[in-house]
Amino acid sequence: MDRFPDQVIFDDCGPLLEQDALEACEHDLFTIVRNVRLSDDTVYCSVDASLPDNAQHQAVSAAILYQELEEFNRVRHVAGRVTAPDAELFAIRSAITLATQQDNCEKIYIFTDSIASARRAVDPSLHSGQGHSLAVCRTLAAWLAEDSSCTITFVQVPSKLEWSIHKQAHDYAKGLISPAGLQPATSLDSVRKAVTKRAQESWTCMFEDLSYKGRNFLHLEHLDGDAVKPTYINSGVWLSPVGSNLLVAVRLFRCILNHAPIGSYYKRFNILEPLTCDCGFYCQDRDHVLLSCSNHKRKANWRPHYLKDVVDFLEENPSVFSFRRPLGVG
Repeated sequence: MDRFPDQVIFDDCGPLLEQDALEACEHDLFTIVRNVRLSDDTVYCSVDASLPDNAQHQAVSAAILYQELEEFNRVRHVAGRVTAPDAELFAIRSAITLATQQDNCEKIYIFTDSIASARRAVDPSLHSGQGHSLAVCRTLAAWLAEDSSCTITFVQVPSKLEWSIHKQAHDYAKGLISPAGLQPATSLDSVRKAVTKRAQESWTCMFEDLSYKGRNFLHLEHLDGDAVKPTYINSGVWLSPVGSNLLVAVRLFRCILNHAPIGSYYKRFNILEPLTCDCGFYCQDRDHVLLSCSNHKRKANWRPHYLKDVVDFLEENPSVFSFRRPLGVG
């Protein structure tokens, strides 16, 4: 597609965090449709995909094609056991294949809620669903080369708008339910997703075993009361609250694992260091440091229930769980 940089266009409405931006996007969509309906050489297509709630069913890709005021074709395919972007890519391929076959078609508009899949559709490099992209590139290369005035425009449609034309494709895709069968088509990303899910489930199960987690692990909760469990998302559940602050991260993990330069650790590993706390308490352990040491700042009746609470405590007390001098090991 590098040969046609001016003929492949992406209309990305960008982040839509505010209601005003969403309304402006909807206004732009109606303006685009009003204009393309006035042109007899333009085909506009609404595409969407549906992923089943039941793992025993297949994803479905759908495309509806229009010219002027009339719908002239619609198609939907079972896409297999694939991810949502893969299924959307299949829908885009279907739309482009049919649109380029239409007589007197010089402009194509594709309305999609996945602009990332639209960009992937014209990217022939190695990725999940590459077969769809290669088919799209082959079709568009021939069509665009025929006439330099031919263009294809991918228009982003936020799904939460439930915009009329796009919603028709959405409902059409959801209207087909197909069992997966014994050997459904799969995509690279769907295999990765399944492997990752199994690994996550295995990791969570192992985390419940004290012989794996360790008896000194500090149990914390999310704000909703659920126990904090391991995950790989967003740098992991324990790293995400500290961001790029490496010093706080190191002290946090010393605290959680109870592997910190404190008296109870020195005693456990026979390290020749004082066991008492600087405040005078006879045995400096983690509970003492967190809950009662008079040398550290904390709110009244504070308890380390939540991960964010512990991070805040460490940020307010930069000396906690920090090494202050070289250790002698006995």
